[in-house]
Amino acid sequence: MKIKKQIEFNNIISDILKNQEIIDLRYEFHHGISRLDHSLNVAKLTFNICKTFNIDTIKETTRAALLHDFYRSFEDSSFTHHPLVAVKNAKRVFNINKMQEDIIACHMFPATLKLPKYKETWIVSLSDKIVAIKECTRYKLPLQLSIYSMFIFNFLIIRR
Repeated sequence: MKIKKQIEFNNIISDILKNQEIIDLRYEFHHGISRLDHSLNVAKLTFNICKTFNIDTIKETTRAALLHDFYRSFEDSSFTHHPLVAVKNAKRVFNINKMQEDIIACHMFPATLKLPKYKETWIVSLSDKIVAIKECTRYKLPLQLSIYSMFIFNFLIIRR
């Protein structure tokens, strides 16, 4: 990430990263890395996609991407239920709007069967899947899969 973009990204998320509950996610593991690192990777990809497509809600979308897995292992963290726990936690600790709530609640679509309402939700959902695949394959994401993922992403953006 270029320096100007990195500064903008850091300004968007800096207050969230100062929260102790968020900091503690570095001890929760997800796809072989900490949940904090995973969430940061999703937020970075989301930020870059929003920049590329001039999404005017870049700040809200990037912040929601960082909060999409805001839960602890001792909470009900099942595959399909953890988005609701993350929404509850984000509402409790941060001032999130309806779009951010939708982003966090629907980031597991289609596993959760709750259809995203906003294009930003689709962006974070796809970013989460790309990052998870990349993390699970130890950053050896095949070129063909990358191209296929971007084709799907472009199709979804055009349809909106």
